[in-house]
Amino acid sequence: MNKRTPKITDKDPKLHLKETLLQAAIISENNIQKILNIFEVVKYDKNQQIIKEGTVAEYMYFISKGLVRVYYFKTGKEIIDWFAEEGSFIGNLYSHITTKPGFDIYEAMEDVTLLRVKFSDLEKLYKESHEIESLSRKIMEQYYITYVERVHNLRALPSDEKYHLFLKYYAPIINRIPLKFVAIYLGITAETLSRIRAK
Repeated sequence: MNKRTPKITDKDPKLHLKETLLQAAIISENNIQKILNIFEVVKYDKNQQIIKEGTVAEYMYFISKGLVRVYYFKTGKEIIDWFAEEGSFIGNLYSHITTKPGFDIYEAMEDVTLLRVKFSDLEKLYKESHEIESLSRKIMEQYYITYVERVHNLRALPSDEKYHLFLKYYAPIINRIPLKFVAIYLGITAETLSRIRAK
């Protein structure tokens, strides 16, 4: 979840991460390098699960290239929680904090290039540097705000208003999200979505 205009990019993943971190806060070059040193590049194919349901979160990820959808099943029904684009951080923070298995599934919607880091390695850096801990807090706060705006603001709205709000939040990547996923995310049928789009 990120307010920047996401772009499909082939830039070096660690350079991409560095630029993103520097947009969040002023931080010393030394501490930036410490952060970059603990991330590793990983790649997933389209439709491959990055984080599986029922696992305790061990890693946090930064999306350098590609789209990820986050979803779960409730009474057999698929519910899409959100879509994460380039420049976003993902990871089941609830599972990490509680050490309980997560119920969310994080799945690549395209071939994705990610940087991943162990939560335990990040926490070691927090203890070493207040600057790094403060940077992490700012990022988490911004992501929480964006999550609330994108997810909770949709719940009680009529279908057409949900769709227009969806366009507002995801406009830069709307053409990369299949309509079937848009309908699931909005909690409406594909037929209803088609009628709204036809207006």
